[in-house]
This record gives sequence, C-alpha cells and structure tokens, in this order.
Amino acid sequence: MVDFKLDVAFIDRENEMAELRNYLENRPNSILFLYGPKSSGKTTLMYRLFDQIEKERGYEINFLNLREVFLASYDDFIDAFFKSTEHDNGIKTGIHRQYSLFGLFKLDAFTERMLRKKQEDPFLVMKREFQRLQKKNIQPVVIIDEFHKLDGLYIPDKQKRLMVELMNFFVAMTKESHLCHVIIASSDAFFIEQVYVDSKLRKTSKFMKLDYLEKEDVFTWLSDIRKYNKVKEYTLTREDIELIWDTVGGSAWEIYSILEDLFQHSLGDIAAKIKREKVAMITDWIFRDPVGKRETVLSRFVDSPVLGIKAFSPDQLDTLGLAVKDNILYYDPVEGEYGIQGRSLEWGIKEYFAAEQ
Repeated sequence: MVDFKLDVAFIDRENEMAELRNYLENRPNSILFLYGPKSSGKTTLMYRLFDQIEKERGYEINFLNLREVFLASYDDFIDAFFKSTEHDNGIKTGIHRQYSLFGLFKLDAFTERMLRKKQEDPFLVMKREFQRLQKKNIQPVVIIDEFHKLDGLYIPDKQKRLMVELMNFFVAMTKESHLCHVIIASSDAFFIEQVYVDSKLRKTSKFMKLDYLEKEDVFTWLSDIRKYNKVKEYTLTREDIELIWDTVGGSAWEIYSILEDLFQHSLGDIAAKIKREKVAMITDWIFRDPVGKRETVLSRFVDSPVLGIKAFSPDQLDTLGLAVKDNILYYDPVEGEYGIQGRSLEWGIKEYFAAEQ
C-alpha cells in the first residue's frame, strides 16, 4: 500500500449519519433528497453510509454515482442502470449469464435483451426485484448521487421526461408500496426543486441539507492534521487556521486542496491565489451576459451571502437558476433561499464589485 503524505479525512458527520440511519430503520414511506452546496461532502457521506451498512444483514445497497456515467440518451440510462458485470456478481455461462443493476438487480440475458429492444418496462423489472428481495426479508436501498444528470433525457415513443417518470416510480416504491428506500443526492438543489414541483412530490419526500463544516469542526480538524490527514512535514498555527477559515470557510474539499499545496507554497500565497481565481471566475461568468442580468443578480449578494427568494423579481428566476447550475449560487428548497457557493466565492463577488466602484 502506498504511504501518502496527505490522507483524506472524514470530519464530524455523526448527526447526519444518524439521520440517514434513522431514515433507513423505518419502513419505506418517502424519498429522501440530500442536497447542499457544492463540495459540502454529500458524495463522501454517501460512501461512508455505504461502507457502514453494506455488510449488514437485512439491507441490499444499490449505489450509483452518476458523476461517473455518461448520459446522453435513454439507451445510456439503460446501460447505466442495467449494466452487465464481469466481476463477482457475473455468472458467465451462456444464456444464463447474469446482469446487474448497479450491483443490485441480477437479470437474465433474455430480460436484458428485452430492455434494450424496449420490449420490457425497466420500472416493472425493478419492482419485481424489490418484491423478490422483500420476500427474502431483505430491504433494498437505492442511492443515486448527482441525480440531476438525468435531466434532458426522455422515454422513447412516449416523449416523457425520464427523471420525472423515475421520480414517480420511486414515489410508488416508497410511499405507496413501501418496497424500497430511496436516497437521492444532488448539488443542484434548484433542479431538485423543479423535480419536486413537476412530479407533485410535496407530500411524498423529505429534504436533508448537508452544509459546509462548522468553524469549530474545522479548527478541531486543522489543529491536528497529523491525526486526521497523516501529515508529518508541517503543522498549522491558530493564525494559519484562521486564514484558511477566512478564505474557504468549511468547504472540506477546498481545505484539503490547501493542505496539499502547503507542501510547496506559503499559505499567504495560496490564499491570495484562491481569491484571484474566484474573482476571475465571477468576472468571466458576468462577462458572458452582455445584457447585465447576471451582474444585477450577483450585486445583491455583496452585503449578504444568503438571500430569500422574495429579494428577487420573477423575471430574475432564470438567471438565478443559471447561477445555481453553474455553481455560483445554491438554492435551499426548504428555506426558499439562494446562497453563494462557499466562502471563497464570497471573496470573488465582493472583490469583483469593489473593483467596479
């Protein structure tokens, strides 16, 4: 095993893990949406949950990270969800070869061919497998990360939005049939809100926000990087940690990136570079809108990193949605608020508008 000089740390998500476990320990009755700003640790949390419960009796975990999947058509959806396996789950024996729905469903070759020929309904295939597992006293759990990547796909012939039909199917599997737990994670919470409205899910779903780390957790972590990250070459002073917090806040990925750069650069230079990069990012994003709508919207965030939807006019909704899609802002569908995607982008917005004055 390679001995890395910087390891990845998993910091204080006990409350979030407990909330997820509580969801799984009750009879399926709702879809759970896990949302939050980019780089808040949603995928890491999903992997940690998967690691904890995959070997527990009574659960059959089905985890698909759509970030790793190319999706441009309905056929890509079939490939992703019903991909043949050549690994442990595969039985490569002629017509009896088994197929797997991202590690959960094992389908015979005939069913797989029918799916590809569009002569079999993938939703009925999934339902039959859920029923089979429950008869064996096994609780299926579906976890889909980066769910918003399904946007734009349509079911052939019916011209129905795939992600809407999939959400309605999950409603049937959770609230109506109580057959399966479903956890859906996405950094695009504005997209989640559209699914929430379009699929009429308001009484069938729960939302769980995963935010950035709190200041206390960041200080606990960075005060002992030898313990959490196995770093031996350097330590951080309280002033160093304050500068890191001031620059990127509780964004775990950005903090890790800083720790990585500290092997070669000074903390002051790293922090200054991050701020320049974010100013350039904001400048580029605004520059691509000659009408000036983007600049008008972002100017509202100079004095406050979070604003309620009532702070904007209806004709600004498209611009706000684009800012969420481009990871400038995030949307909280529970609070009805827009917020800047992290402390570093707060610097970018503030310094952009300071330079404009």
